[in-house]
Amino acid sequence: MREDINKLRREASELVNRCQSLQLATVNQDGAPLASYAPFYRSDDGDYYVFVSILSAHTANLVSGTASILLIEDEERSPQIYARKRLGFACNCARISSDANDYPVILERLEERHGTVIQTLRTLADFRLYRLRPTSGSFVIGFGQAYAVSPNLQEFEHVQPGR
Repeated sequence: MREDINKLRREASELVNRCQSLQLATVNQDGAPLASYAPFYRSDDGDYYVFVSILSAHTANLVSGTASILLIEDEERSPQIYARKRLGFACNCARISSDANDYPVILERLEERHGTVIQTLRTLADFRLYRLRPTSGSFVIGFGQAYAVSPNLQEFEHVQPGR
């Protein structure tokens, strides 16, 4: 069983490292859902950070304090379109103020991950940094292979059909 857990940990981490952006599900103040995406950085403690423009509808929706994220295997990598590998989390969202101690460090990590475009975005007045902190999640690696997963990608519990 230990070997299986290590394999799941490795596969989940590899998926996070391969994905440059995450799918973002938010809801506006009237309850209308919105699907979008954003490039991200994941910290060692499992928080996801996005640097997004206030001109985007999803940024206004993050103010609600909740969102859902999805990292999903590229269609071209998947042998079966119905069984794409995917990692999803319900998250609590919080804006990170530009005067917060960790603000410059997080932007440096975003730049390491996504390149010098972050230097340009930092100069724009409409960009805000948000922390998406996972509360519960799921990891699916194929048919009958769905797991509840901890935010730190260390604990996995097989999800039985009908539950």
